[in-house]
Amino acid sequence: MYLKQRIKQHIRDNRWQYLLILLIFLSGIIVGSYKVSSLEGGVRSHLLQMIDNYLKGGMEGNLDGASIFFSAFLHQSKTILAIWFLGLTVIGFPLILAVIFLRGISLGFTLNFLFQEKAGAGIILSFIAVLPQNIVYIPFLLIWAVVAVNVSLYILKGRNNSYLPLGTALIAYSLLMLLFILVFLLGAFIEAYLSPWLLQLLV
Repeated sequence: MYLKQRIKQHIRDNRWQYLLILLIFLSGIIVGSYKVSSLEGGVRSHLLQMIDNYLKGGMEGNLDGASIFFSAFLHQSKTILAIWFLGLTVIGFPLILAVIFLRGISLGFTLNFLFQEKAGAGIILSFIAVLPQNIVYIPFLLIWAVVAVNVSLYILKGRNNSYLPLGTALIAYSLLMLLFILVFLLGAFIEAYLSPWLLQLLV
């Protein structure tokens, strides 16, 4: 009950940060969706071949779960670390927004490309191969971005305006980063094992 109250209080205290970051993310999705139409033929064919290879691997049960897990976790951890580092700088605020915008572009591009090139199969593929891990990745990425933005603003405005000493704030910030990396470990597990398993069940 106490945790639930803390979460509600956190959202109330940071509602404008969440609104801004959510708008930036949604803007990225829209831009990414429009970028699909500007793809050159060679690039489009290469991406289609990658998707077909993934589907073939899922049908035959040949997807390397360990390789996918390591690659996904490494990629997500780099994003978390990048945002953590940007939160420690006075210019981190706009750069954090840029990271979120690019992440939105990536997701929007992926989904729209699947919809356009695979039609109904693309919609199904999105639900079983793209959305499951992003149910973990996206909410926690947005939360982490809000935390990092607050730290960046805390440093920009000067720690004298806060009751929390700088050293304590940075330790708490870094420990929270480790917690988010563990959460993204779950997302990588879903991407590497659950999504391919769902794909195999479907086909």
